[in-house]
Amino acid sequence: MKSSNYYFVEGEVQRRRPLASVGLAVLVTLPSLWQTVSGDLSVVTFLFRLTLALAVSMALVWLATGVFLHYARVQARSGSSGDRGQREK
Repeated sequence: MKSSNYYFVEGEVQRRRPLASVGLAVLVTLPSLWQTVSGDLSVVTFLFRLTLALAVSMALVWLATGVFLHYARVQARSGSSGDRGQREK
């Protein structure tokens, strides 16, 4: 991986992290939303669950993308040093 590609990927990942976190939280709390709409669950309980799901999903998405970006950074560094070694031969 070239370092210019890495910076593009890093920018895209950082730009989409919040969207992925919110999407995951909403996906997890959809059953609670249906319970709230049908009247079986209070709105306060639903909002608490949504807040908790958002916090957990943010932590998981940040952790997963952090591992991905670390791996991509290592590949970009090894790719750029490998390219220099290839050119010298």
